[in-house]
Amino acid sequence: MESLAKARAPASAGRRRMLAGSGAVIAAGLVARGNARAEARAGLACTTVPDTPTVERPLPQVVADVFSTPETELAFRNHGMHAEFLRQPITPLGSHYLLVHFDIPTLEAGAYTLQIGGRVRQPLRIGLQELQTQPVLTQTVTMECAGTGRATLDPRPVYVPWFKECMGTYEWTGTRLRPLLERAGLLGDAVEVLFTGWDSGVDLGVEHAFERSLPLADALRDEVMLAWAANGRPLLPEHGFPLRLVVPSWYGMASVKWLRAITVLREPFLGMQQHEVYMFRQRGDDPGTPVRSKRVNSLIAPPGMPDMLSRHRFVAPGRQLLEGKAWSGAGGIARVQVSTDDGASWSNASLSQVAPDPWAWVHWRYAWDATPGEHVLACRALDAAGNQQPLDPGADFNIQGNAINAVQRMRVTVQAGIGSAAATVPSHPRRVLPGAELPPVPAAGEGPR
Repeated sequence: MESLAKARAPASAGRRRMLAGSGAVIAAGLVARGNARAEARAGLACTTVPDTPTVERPLPQVVADVFSTPETELAFRNHGMHAEFLRQPITPLGSHYLLVHFDIPTLEAGAYTLQIGGRVRQPLRIGLQELQTQPVLTQTVTMECAGTGRATLDPRPVYVPWFKECMGTYEWTGTRLRPLLERAGLLGDAVEVLFTGWDSGVDLGVEHAFERSLPLADALRDEVMLAWAANGRPLLPEHGFPLRLVVPSWYGMASVKWLRAITVLREPFLGMQQHEVYMFRQRGDDPGTPVRSKRVNSLIAPPGMPDMLSRHRFVAPGRQLLEGKAWSGAGGIARVQVSTDDGASWSNASLSQVAPDPWAWVHWRYAWDATPGEHVLACRALDAAGNQQPLDPGADFNIQGNAINAVQRMRVTVQAGIGSAAATVPSHPRRVLPGAELPPVPAAGEGPR
């Protein structure tokens, strides 16, 4: 059985508009990777990511585990899901992953209107209150950022440095898009539907509003919706208040937030966020293919307790319930397997639905007899279409770092006594690592009678 391995990406990586020879630059960097890492750790090298705007994305970083200041700031601004909530069927409102490309616009529900135009017979302008009189749809949808797994690649593409945390599952409430398009009257030459958000900014040297399109057939699917609520509450400002698009089978970039307008087009949209980014490209002259449906993926709810800095897990010996979630843009999950020995062997987990909706993740469980020592846990999913997660992140390397769905690896230390320190109040600290200095235990005594 093939064991799990860290990515080793092709040396020909380069962006479509990069200067000729960028692949050679990366190749040279790969040859010198060991020296570069040594220098970085010695404080002599860092990254090639500039602090000022550029018209090109920086090359993938050969020192993959050193992050620049701009990337770090992006990571603080755009947070992932709290993994401990993978045990719950629905993600709490404040713990869903977040990606804001530009600034969060300030919008008022009372004054909000949505315009529908372009290749339609009867352009519409609809207020939020009128939208909410339409037939209501509530569905559970797992949403995932297209940048999932980017930071696990080596060399590492530059953008928001997601590991495995950029997902979440909400119960979205709104109305279907299709009846509104039909009400406007689609003309015979319509081919795509463009969604424009109220957010705008500069990317790759170009000012633009955040806009994405869907092929007409995809826009007319029954599950595509305009949502005004999540988990029974109005959308949070950062999640698109007062109205957003939700495209359940696609990665999250398609679900445009702060929706301003819908425009039916007679030709394909080639905007910045459609044709320049969110593309699968392998080399400098590669025209690429667009990122669309979510690839099959799965995660482990972290067992035991974490080390504060490294997030390494500590678990007590004995029977442990491993659990997590699995999902796919291709529909249902057929199987989840779990490994507790770094991929040397795999066992089937039990599956259960969290909701009847086909776009919601499924819950998996596996009983593990944890023995003292060091272990590497992993899970991998197979969807109903026959797609299985790869073991190596580099198997799907692309220069933008999109849709990296390789299996998650989680290092765990099984040690007797884990979990006992908090059994009393005040707690009784215990030494987990050799050399750790224990603080004194306060003498609480008895209170007044």
